[in-house]
Amino acid sequence: MGYYEELPSIDINEHLEDMEKLGNVVLVDVRTPEEYREGHVPGAINIEAKRCGRSGRSYVESILPDKTARIYMYCYSGARSGMTAAFLRQMGYDRAENIGGYEGYTGPVATGQV
Repeated sequence: MGYYEELPSIDINEHLEDMEKLGNVVLVDVRTPEEYREGHVPGAINIEAKRCGRSGRSYVESILPDKTARIYMYCYSGARSGMTAAFLRQMGYDRAENIGGYEGYTGPVATGQV
């Protein structure tokens, strides 16, 4: 069994439906800028996962200043967003949550610049 097969099944579409009901949720795509430009969930901002390491703390805080905000994060499969959400929680973003992978997304797609 491979690493990706061991990830829990998370349905990005269900979380996005919940997001509409909750309101005031920051949607973050942690894929590369190239992946983001090729297609992303409308309304998502792009913060590449590798920029969220220890050296990127001030970068993350400049984009996400409110540590009390609910933050929904996704990547392609859910692996990078899971690691990034865990790191953000260590930084004090207690409501950072992995909502799964773009590969399972069935809604409208936005394209273009970061």
